[in-house]
Amino acid sequence: MRLIYSMVAVLAVLAAGSFWNLSQAQMPVGQDKVVAKVDGYEIRMSDMDAARSSLPPQAAQYPDHVITNFLITNLVNARLAAAEARRQGVDKDPALMRRIERTVEQILQNALLQKTLNEKLGEKQIREAYDKMLKETSNSDEVRARHVLVKTEKEALDVIKRAKRGEDFAALAKERSTGPSGRNGGDLGYFTAERMVPAFSAAAFETRPGQITAKPVKTRFGWHVIKVEDRRKVKPPSFKEARRKLRENLEQQVREDFNASLRAKANVEDFGAAGAPPK
Repeated sequence: MRLIYSMVAVLAVLAAGSFWNLSQAQMPVGQDKVVAKVDGYEIRMSDMDAARSSLPPQAAQYPDHVITNFLITNLVNARLAAAEARRQGVDKDPALMRRIERTVEQILQNALLQKTLNEKLGEKQIREAYDKMLKETSNSDEVRARHVLVKTEKEALDVIKRAKRGEDFAALAKERSTGPSGRNGGDLGYFTAERMVPAFSAAAFETRPGQITAKPVKTRFGWHVIKVEDRRKVKPPSFKEARRKLRENLEQQVREDFNASLRAKANVEDFGAAGAPPK
């Protein structure tokens, strides 16, 4: 349940206090006590915790009893208003019924997706993804390079000429480069081949450390002159370092598979903004 939009205004006039735990922990069975009753309907601690999760971050600075009273009051008010809306037939309005239906669908969608994630994504799957990553990066190289980015091939050739005469490459980048790294002497740090556009990566990985590209390199950004400063084997992150990103990637894959599997079982017709053609 969403709290009323005046929450921030209400909290602004309240005294500061201790911090709330805003996490959405599951309420253990037997501890979901009743915090209020409205015409016999029980409002429970789990309802209050769900409402608490919608509070703005500022709520964390206020005393526990202030937040508790606010939540219970608004849950009671919401229950009373909903009951009155039903008594007046507001819930029968076709537009509102569709909104309610859509909200229920979103809740069920999220619940089913979370159930699927719990079933298909655990420590075993994350470990397997990490082991696969280690195999894929075991023979990978990365280079550290600087570059000067200019608009024309003629300008790039002039940079190469000056660099070959012994001018400092970082100074040339600061002077001539139009790219954002120019202010740092063109330093791009270490990167693997897939992080750069193909033409740039090919030239960088074909150039020996300490050397510059013999010819200007053209990409959609302009003309580059590249100096490779170092080359080394990729050092993979530890499992702890990689775990969060690996889980995010796996979650994304589960979500895509989840949606694809549901669509495969259904007859979906997408008419776009134009709508369905007349019958």
